[in-house]
Amino acid sequence: MAGLSFAAIDVETANSARGSICAVGVTVVRDGKRGEVESWLCRPPVGLDFFNWHNIRVHGISAAMVADQPEFAQRWPEVVNLVGELPVIAHNAGFDSGAIREACGRSGIPVPGWSYSCSLALARRHLALDSYRLPQVAAALGIEFTNHHDAAADAAAAADIVIALAARTGADSLAALERMVVDRPLRVAAMEAAGRTTRDSARRTRTARPSEWSAGSSGWSARSSDRSASTGGPGSRSAPGMSADQPGKAAGDPRDPRRSWYGREELVLPTVIGTDPSHPLYGEIIVFTGDLAAMTRQQAWDAIAACGATPARNVTRRTTRLVIGDGFRGADAAAFTTTKARRVAELRMRGQRIEVMDEAGFVACLEARRGAERETSTAETARDVVNADTTRVGVSAESAQNVVTGGTSRDVVTGGTGRDVATAGTGCGSPHR
Repeated sequence: MAGLSFAAIDVETANSARGSICAVGVTVVRDGKRGEVESWLCRPPVGLDFFNWHNIRVHGISAAMVADQPEFAQRWPEVVNLVGELPVIAHNAGFDSGAIREACGRSGIPVPGWSYSCSLALARRHLALDSYRLPQVAAALGIEFTNHHDAAADAAAAADIVIALAARTGADSLAALERMVVDRPLRVAAMEAAGRTTRDSARRTRTARPSEWSAGSSGWSARSSDRSASTGGPGSRSAPGMSADQPGKAAGDPRDPRRSWYGREELVLPTVIGTDPSHPLYGEIIVFTGDLAAMTRQQAWDAIAACGATPARNVTRRTTRLVIGDGFRGADAAAFTTTKARRVAELRMRGQRIEVMDEAGFVACLEARRGAERETSTAETARDVVNADTTRVGVSAESAQNVVTGGTSRDVVTGGTGRDVATAGTGCGSPHR
């Protein structure tokens, strides 16, 4: 695996704000072998430098532990120097890249132009598991992993996952591994083998767990909460007969274990305000699955509404597009393991036309809108300049005519010719109004 070189990164946050980075871990892989492993503590950027009790419970880092550490902006150059020009991978890259982007923005420092890949998305493509959280993927690949929520340990585990997947598939580079798609048995088949129908399973999956959900915005970090769901938090123990990786879930229960077990900020469906029918997203009904690196789900909804598209929570027969995040690349919904992607694959097999886009394609569509707006603005500015010039020419002609006829010399001097010419020059009036 001479071409398999990359840097695995993991960040821990102090609170629910993505940019509140308090720890960073990096593992460098060169030619398929682990090299440098480093980790740093830091104080989060100013304004995000408070610690939520839940985050402390998950990763064990408190405000007192970073009080004497450099602020993120001072610590970050060390991370950038270690990563260098290597491609970057993370487990749930949408979270880590978003956290880095927000922390750099808050700190007033440049955001590195790294190329991200996602070990979680790669695991979904190549493995058939009930859960794709870091401990479960590591265990499935025989990777020793004990210190979950430690930035260095998490980065090392993500690196080992990519190395193991490359070894299993024979991929000699990160790009080759990302291009591969391996057929995996659908979990639906396992459910039916257990004597439960797909409909029953789906109904149980949709059933809310009141004791686990908090109303509205809970203030939890989505990433940290997701991790806590897989272990129950530091020092937790599973009750007899319960699954160790799913608190409150009976062992052998076939319910979809990737259902969120933590509070999440309630999404608000925006008003569709876009009116340009030439935009590529205009009139589309769009569903998202997986996290986007460039923006939050709410920001994505707002962006497409501004283009004239309608965001939707679930895939239905009205759906026209599916946008897949989590570092996914391509247009094959069957290559991505989520309920929404599987539903799209099924509907497409039945003849429904649903376009599948990865994040790069989606962002390109949004950029098309911004480009069109810039062109329109430029054209309008040019038209205003031409109109203003035409108006000034007309004013000059009328003024000259008034001088020649003699009866309106007063208008030329006080007429406001001077006043009207000045007005015409700004495009706000016309002579002798």
